[in-house]
Amino acid sequence: MDDPSSTPQTTRGQKSTSGGAGTDSTLRSGDHLFDQALALVQVDTTDHRATYEGQVHPAFKNINDPYGGWTAAILAKSIIDTCESDLELVSLTTDYLSVPSGVAVQIDVDSDRSGRGTEFWRAVLAGRTDTNPTNRAIAILARRRDTLEWIEGARPDVPPPENCQTIDLPMAWRRVIEIRPTMDPPMSMSADTHYSTWVRFTPGRDLDSVGLVALADTPMPRLFQVIGRQEPVATVSMTVYLHATSADYAAVGDDYLLVDSRGARGGRGFYDQHATIWSRDGRLLVTTQQVVWYRVTK
Repeated sequence: MDDPSSTPQTTRGQKSTSGGAGTDSTLRSGDHLFDQALALVQVDTTDHRATYEGQVHPAFKNINDPYGGWTAAILAKSIIDTCESDLELVSLTTDYLSVPSGVAVQIDVDSDRSGRGTEFWRAVLAGRTDTNPTNRAIAILARRRDTLEWIEGARPDVPPPENCQTIDLPMAWRRVIEIRPTMDPPMSMSADTHYSTWVRFTPGRDLDSVGLVALADTPMPRLFQVIGRQEPVATVSMTVYLHATSADYAAVGDDYLLVDSRGARGGRGFYDQHATIWSRDGRLLVTTQQVVWYRVTK
């Protein structure tokens, strides 16, 4: 495949909500490998509709297939790039129908409804050599306003990331996203699948909504904890609800985020998975949920 760093990136309607001074090792959006992997070229546009071309980046692979967080993030970016620049991403649901047949992909973006304050968008990803859809996303974007605010619950009390060890996993994306578990190893055979990890991009990258979408897919599959080993699993659908404000993004910068995840029930080939993402200082940034396919019988 072509060198992704040489692929032109569209800036039409692009909205950046990242902030914070970061550190000397922090890369600005656009310079980071994550941003290179989300490079899009706009090949067609009409009112509230656009088509983009991109590529599956080798740095964002699982074992063989694209990392689900990358897929959700590039779909989110295509929608954000198409809509008005003052809209913020409120939620994104990504369905994983299959996997692209090659590295070249096409994304078609369309608006379902545009209101004064809230808009509904959809995006479909397919391989350029095979036009059958492999992923689809539905997004809600809005012009946020000042209202009553509250948070239910609090950030779990866990050791700071500096006191937790980084784990190495065989997926390519693990070299771009650092993971530090706060508790027992991730496959410890427990009926209670509650688990938490500190995560961040490496090298550092200031946080924004697209980055949050990608990090929402970092929790270890619940099944691995139940059976104590790796077996085939596949996310069928993932929904990400974004609560972060511009002040939250600025306060976090490129710091670690705490991903606290758990499941409720698994059976007959599917299980659920839920997570919250917190800043170090207790800001609730994301709530997310997945339904995951598996075939283990015992």
